[in-house]
Amino acid sequence: MTTSKFAKWAAAVCGVLGVLMAVLSPLLPVDRTTSELNWPQARGINDVAAPLVSFVPLTVDVSVPCALAKDLPSDGGVLLSTIPADGKQASARGLFIRATGDALVVIDRDVVILTTKRAAAQSNPNCRIVFTGNGDGVHARFDGIDAQQPAAGEALRFDLPDPDMRPQIVGVYTDLPSSANATALSLHADIDTRFATTPSTLKFWAIVFGILMTVLSLVALGIIDARDGRGHKRILPVGWWRPRPLDAVVFAILAFWWIAGTNTSDDGYNFTVGRITGNAGYADNYFRYFGVPQDPFGWHFQVISAMSEVSLAAPWMRLPAFALGLLGWWLISREVVPRLGRTVRNSTPAMWSAAFVFLAIWLPYNNGLRPEPAEAVGALLTWCCVERAIATRRLLPYALAALTAAFTLALAPGGLMAAAALLAGVRPIIKTIVSRRKRDGLLPMLAPIAAAGFAVLYQIGADQSVMPLVDAYKVAADVGPTLEWWEEPVRYYYLILPTADGTVARRFGILAMILCLFVVMFRLMRREHPNAIARAPIWRLIAVTLGTMFFISFTPTKWTHHFGVYAGIAGGLAAAAGAMMSPIILRSRRNRTFFASAMLTITGLAFAGPNGWWFVGSYGIPWWDRPPAVAGLQFSWIFLALAVITAFVGLWYHFRDDYTDEQTRSVGSSRLSRLKIAPLPVLSAFVVIFMVVSFAKAAYVQRDSWSWLNSNARALQGNECALANDVMVDADPNVSMLRPARVDATTPSIAAALAGKNSTGFTPEGVPTKLSIDATESDDSSDSSSASSTSGGGTEPADANDDSSDSASGDAAGGRGEKGVNGSTVRLPFGLTPATTPVLGSNGSPSGTGSFTSDWYQMPFSTSKLDPDAPLLTVAAAGSVDAVDGIGVRHPGQQVTVQFGRRGANGTITPLRQMTPIDIAKTEIWRDLRFPLADAPKGADVVRIIAKDTSGAPTQWVAVTPPRIAKLRTLNDVVGQTDPVFIDWLPGMVFPCQQPMVVRNGVLEVPKWRILPDAEATEKNSQTWMAGKSGGPLGITEAMLIPTIVPSYLRNNWGRDWGSLQSFTEIAPAPPAKLTLGTTRESGLWDLGPMRSTGY
Repeated sequence: MTTSKFAKWAAAVCGVLGVLMAVLSPLLPVDRTTSELNWPQARGINDVAAPLVSFVPLTVDVSVPCALAKDLPSDGGVLLSTIPADGKQASARGLFIRATGDALVVIDRDVVILTTKRAAAQSNPNCRIVFTGNGDGVHARFDGIDAQQPAAGEALRFDLPDPDMRPQIVGVYTDLPSSANATALSLHADIDTRFATTPSTLKFWAIVFGILMTVLSLVALGIIDARDGRGHKRILPVGWWRPRPLDAVVFAILAFWWIAGTNTSDDGYNFTVGRITGNAGYADNYFRYFGVPQDPFGWHFQVISAMSEVSLAAPWMRLPAFALGLLGWWLISREVVPRLGRTVRNSTPAMWSAAFVFLAIWLPYNNGLRPEPAEAVGALLTWCCVERAIATRRLLPYALAALTAAFTLALAPGGLMAAAALLAGVRPIIKTIVSRRKRDGLLPMLAPIAAAGFAVLYQIGADQSVMPLVDAYKVAADVGPTLEWWEEPVRYYYLILPTADGTVARRFGILAMILCLFVVMFRLMRREHPNAIARAPIWRLIAVTLGTMFFISFTPTKWTHHFGVYAGIAGGLAAAAGAMMSPIILRSRRNRTFFASAMLTITGLAFAGPNGWWFVGSYGIPWWDRPPAVAGLQFSWIFLALAVITAFVGLWYHFRDDYTDEQTRSVGSSRLSRLKIAPLPVLSAFVVIFMVVSFAKAAYVQRDSWSWLNSNARALQGNECALANDVMVDADPNVSMLRPARVDATTPSIAAALAGKNSTGFTPEGVPTKLSIDATESDDSSDSSSASSTSGGGTEPADANDDSSDSASGDAAGGRGEKGVNGSTVRLPFGLTPATTPVLGSNGSPSGTGSFTSDWYQMPFSTSKLDPDAPLLTVAAAGSVDAVDGIGVRHPGQQVTVQFGRRGANGTITPLRQMTPIDIAKTEIWRDLRFPLADAPKGADVVRIIAKDTSGAPTQWVAVTPPRIAKLRTLNDVVGQTDPVFIDWLPGMVFPCQQPMVVRNGVLEVPKWRILPDAEATEKNSQTWMAGKSGGPLGITEAMLIPTIVPSYLRNNWGRDWGSLQSFTEIAPAPPAKLTLGTTRESGLWDLGPMRSTGY
């Protein structure tokens, strides 16, 4: 057999086997970890904690002897529950088997399913309560009681074929004494671990065999290609390694951005999912969707997980995005631009346009852990492989394009753009196949291409099976958000809103790409198109762009961060547009002027948005919350004015050029008209430089606080804890509270010192009954129609299925508590103890006004010798306060100032200057007013509070507690690096040293702390996206934990609302349950039944 004949057989057979193995890989058996909860456990009848990530078990079987009710008090109690009785919406979520004064009652998800007389039941030794829940529904009954003759008001049997009635389990709780008889008392739950699977031996070797067959088929296809007799083709272009000046510019900007540039919107989300993947056994979505994985999309989580095993430092985690940026530019400059024709290749404006339009999209969208950088480069690489296949008339490059496109698609739904690149070149590829059909045969050519395209199934099905992936899709689609394709304009709507989704940086690159798209299309459709332009490759580039716009409309979400996929192809389009519209190529001064006007217009539209960035990316950024302006004049108006003027000049040329010669029409007659500037590269460079300068300024402004440059510089030196080193915490505000000073041989009591001598209108009960102290508790937070807001002023659309937390436990709930030291029953913030913390407020004052000047409080040191660990004086306050915010803007309200004093040698106190507070809150919730001691008058050693309510309006009020000066410690010191922490998805990336609560065997670790973003982002993002109704962890923590806000501040940026820290206390303290683990083998088509999804 000849080599060519053998190669054809090998290509056909190996290709078919590669496709077959790939298709079979998700169907082959896997080994699943089984996890069971059995109670009571060895330690007796005691509470145990076992919060299920899936909320409900696969099956649950409960047996409770009725006689155990004798061990409860006469007024009743809980025989067994799956949620603590005081948890949020406990009865609506869990199973409760209770004894009341006269009945035994079984309540499942707020439905009374069984009830009988207590006295008779607990005296019946044969009576037993039995409850079963599984994928078929729930069933309950009283055994030992004749169900055929129930007494009035009794319900002895219940059957409902609704699996959604299965109760949520966060543990097993009871009021029974530990010494009670546990005979016949049991709860058995099979925990849902359908995604915690590993490949069986058969599956592993089948995948290895399939990959080998795919590789051999591609090798054989390469041998078949070589039969064309044209010899070896260069893989890399000539001079690909030779650096150019423009390469240095791009490298420098990308390198600066890698270290000092912004984060992307979902860095914390993806980073945390990657960190917990190893313990969970799969890429658990974690923040939503009842613990389903991201599969079949999202293999980048596995990369993040592997990288997190090496280091958690931000520069390391952002390294792939930096490398992909360099690769993207290399492909554009070495592969894309040369294929667009000699005119583009030799055009300086084309190269600079390609570079800066590429950067204009890459910098705001692709500098983080989201998949868009890989999608952008993957689609570009696919296009390059297709173009090489067309140019060489060989099929191996097209097979590699299919491979690249498949893995790009498996990153995220937006990866469909790579399929657009495949389809754009399919016509000439078909011509090649038809022309070679007689020589090589169809199957030897098509089988390797198909095997390459299907090879991604090896990755998708490596440790997952078909049915769990189907279940995951159903849950994700049911929970949402899932917008339809015809709602794609929503994405562009959010791009033009003045939010973090519609900033200067996010707008410009996309608007420039769209303009380039139309310009190139119109130029190519003209009869007299530019010479030496490769029309076919450019049309295919246009097809990829249009195909991407089409395919991306089918993604279920419409966030603007998906625009990052355009970075690569936008660079190619910009190169073509830059060449076509350059002064050397475009001779018409009229058209050049109109194009300049269009560029100025989109630049003006871009600058109409704020210069905002996501979360910590906005720290120190100029104009982060508003459109850029100088002396009140917005940049956008300047650009739009120039656009109008330029348009009028173009209109003048349009009418004037009918009466001038060709030389004047193309070159111009004045010196100004001969000044030929290419607007695309110039304005693109301006915007990119504006971004870079913004972050350079931010790094300077934040030089003594936190910035990405400071943080990453420290990380490169081995300190990778990021924001945890700069968030300063008052770990015990009760200790830091100042005590009344001794004046004139008298020390006022704690209760009397706050009111002072002449208090009017302020009373211990002068605080509204319902008052929130943090953003996790809001009256309207359950409104799912609200938009999700981000720090930096950004919003995202909240899906109709979102339902946030609408209450919180503990001190976050406001209301009334125990009577305090001055008779107040106001529930206090920050864990302040009522016995030592007086409070005064003006709410309810008969006149609507009031005032007081407190007695003097003794400071722990003189302001002449400041303690660097105690830089702040703080006052816990609520209501409307006259204060300045973090950027020095004054906000009106009621007066709360502190006045410092100096004690003289004779003991008398000399009053010194008053200070106005820094206030981070825009609402009336409890918060800390901040007074930096570095700004206090020198020599002060006592301080007092002066408060005045002059509003006269019942809606205007203020309340305060005594001042505090705390020795602050970093969050890293207080929280540590071993305690399990519930880190919200926004701040996840900047707290790498804190240990996120992990998922093991289908059970979530009970956290001791929670780290939240700023108040607005918490209310609009965290409390909606992570809500229990959407399968988020709030559905677990609110059921079993009480949060307490711990006072915290950003070092040397005291007016910045960086976020907040909560400590958790268990409602019913319980040790973690010991699970019974095992392993079972499941086929690829096994089904464990429906999962819980929406409406929980």
